[in-house]
Amino acid sequence: MKSKKLWMTGLLAILMMGGTVSAQVRFGIRGEVGINQPSFTRDLYSVENMNDFKVGPTLEFMLPVVDFGIEGSVLYSNEKMNVKTVSEQGIKTIVEDISSHSIDVPVNLKYKIGLISPVKVFLAAGPYANFRLAGDDFEYEAFMDKVEAKKFQAGINLGAGLELINRVAVGFNYRMKLTDDYAVNEPALEDIFNQKDGIWSVTATLFF
Repeated sequence: MKSKKLWMTGLLAILMMGGTVSAQVRFGIRGEVGINQPSFTRDLYSVENMNDFKVGPTLEFMLPVVDFGIEGSVLYSNEKMNVKTVSEQGIKTIVEDISSHSIDVPVNLKYKIGLISPVKVFLAAGPYANFRLAGDDFEYEAFMDKVEAKKFQAGINLGAGLELINRVAVGFNYRMKLTDDYAVNEPALEDIFNQKDGIWSVTATLFF
């Protein structure tokens, strides 16, 4: 009889724990828009990256009580880039308008700090991987056989923001690239197509 009571108590504890953990798992939709336009000019060419945007589902798992956990997303990403020629007088002329479509997968450790209810501050950091699906090919003769977009990219995200009423999270994200965006077989062009400057973006997530 005693062992039966212990078994029932243990089962009840497991069910209660499972309910608590499940309550910390949330699904949502995340959007992200770039807010800076990094550019680089070298010799006769200039590359200017236009604002990109990302959107897709996200999953958040937070440990009970401590407000520490993991957030992962699968985002459709669209990035655009203008390539321009630069004359001796400094006049820039667009010769390529390149668009790239990819799947972006960030996985971040996340920590929340409670402020005045119902507002929390969150901090996030972790790696991301980017898988190219499709995009425009270079048609300008100077780049056709010298520059090719890579199928895989990776780097690190750092983010911070506010969570409101336990449903809406808005913040800023800083992305650092650890790999090249393009395979370039012309040394003079490598730097302008593989900029390693950090990229800032605004993020917003709606949890269900």
